[in-house]
Amino acid sequence: MSVKKIKVYPQINTMSIVGGKLDALTQEYENTKDLKTALEGWVNMIKKYDSVGYYPLVKPEFISEVLVGAFSNIKLTKKAVIADNNYQNISDYPQCNRVFQLPNEIKTQILKRLSGYFVSYQTDNWEILSVESIDNP
Repeated sequence: MSVKKIKVYPQINTMSIVGGKLDALTQEYENTKDLKTALEGWVNMIKKYDSVGYYPLVKPEFISEVLVGAFSNIKLTKKAVIADNNYQNISDYPQCNRVFQLPNEIKTQILKRLSGYFVSYQTDNWEILSVESIDNP
């Protein structure tokens, strides 16, 4: 049994910008329990799809299917969160509905505020062993 530990960053749901500065930021997962529950659900779903032959040519991989696959709303880097193309609710900045559309100064503020997590899992059966918060500077 091999154990792997990686960093993940939940996608942004909403944010508020006041006077050209980031006032508030809400990510998809705000605590370790919710993220672990979501990861376990994604693992179970991928295993279910695999058991019915959904992956006939290439077996699923943890990173590509569970973490950054179609079911996921987390990313492996902070920059990937910024580049995400999903709609985000950005208040007080009506001309933008995605983070990457914001001015660079605001994106820099967002990068500093993003919360991340360490996820430890077993590589053979994808069991999620732990989810720990990365201290936000």
